[in-house]
Amino acid sequence: MKKISASSLKLLDMRKTTTTDSFSRAILIPLITISFVSAAQPPALLKKDSRPGILSIAYFIESANNSVNSLSSLLKKDNYRNKITTLNNPTNNELGFSLKNEILTALKPILDKARKTDSKKFKEVIENFLSNPEDNGISSVKKYLPALGIFSTVLSLVGNLVIVEKTITKEDLNIFIGKIQQYFSQYEKLNTINQQFGMQVQKLLDRSEEIKGDLKDFLVDCICTMDKKIAKHSIKDLTVEALIQKYYDPQKLQNWLDTAQLKTEGPVFPPDAPTSVKLLTSGIKKLQKEFEALYNDNYKQLKELIASLKTTIPNLDQKQLDKTNTEIDRLYNDSRQADIINLNMNQVDERMNTACRVINAGR
Repeated sequence: MKKISASSLKLLDMRKTTTTDSFSRAILIPLITISFVSAAQPPALLKKDSRPGILSIAYFIESANNSVNSLSSLLKKDNYRNKITTLNNPTNNELGFSLKNEILTALKPILDKARKTDSKKFKEVIENFLSNPEDNGISSVKKYLPALGIFSTVLSLVGNLVIVEKTITKEDLNIFIGKIQQYFSQYEKLNTINQQFGMQVQKLLDRSEEIKGDLKDFLVDCICTMDKKIAKHSIKDLTVEALIQKYYDPQKLQNWLDTAQLKTEGPVFPPDAPTSVKLLTSGIKKLQKEFEALYNDNYKQLKELIASLKTTIPNLDQKQLDKTNTEIDRLYNDSRQADIINLNMNQVDERMNTACRVINAGR
């Protein structure tokens, strides 16, 4: 057997070492590569734990928006409110008397005494004014007196007859005033109730618009936080409904989150989302309570007025007044029921609690 030289043995040892080192490096290189690739990858896919948070906020926004819209619609188109507004019309008899008819009846004895004044034309002016004091009436009597109140306008016109017509005395005017004042007194009470109610309803409408604005700001923040490519200025002019439909509809969002390879850095919804959700819910609840209190107070005032009519107005049409009273009861109860159904505060509350629980659990 040929003896292997020392140099050859050294070469074999070197090959063994080289082979071992190469094998080790072959194992280590992929590990190093995997680690590097992982570090160099774009932002990780949206965590599944974050998706329930996004959806819970989306469902809350949907519910909150529906509640605010329902309240605004109820305030604008409510049958109860429309009914009590029509009671202010001087031409109807739903309170058991017609203000227009009572004035014309009391005016007849005075016009019968007129000599210089065209009684027919004078009566037409009064009728026209009382039929539509805001539109036709003021323009018709403006040449006589640019008055704003029905009572003051009628008294001024009739008082002018006392000056022009010598056959009409101050006593005739006092009798006329005595006859119509009892009706005007009730009418003015009703007018005051309705004016106050109208002003407070408008305040609630303004408040509902403010809450809607806050809801929109929160929604825009949610959209832009979830998708960093969307700039706030590019969507700020869209309505809440359009924003939900295009970017944050819960059902569409569910499908999108399940299929999209959404990548993100940082939070996927505003950090103060739980606080915003709670504040919005609190604002909607407060608005609802003020709405209920407003309608309760107005209803109570109307019932007291109707009760007083029965004792203060002679020859009142009791059947008509009872019919009106029953209708007001029905419309008021309908409004309360619509409030409970349409505003759906239980759902808003439930979705607020869900959003806060899901978000806090995922932190």
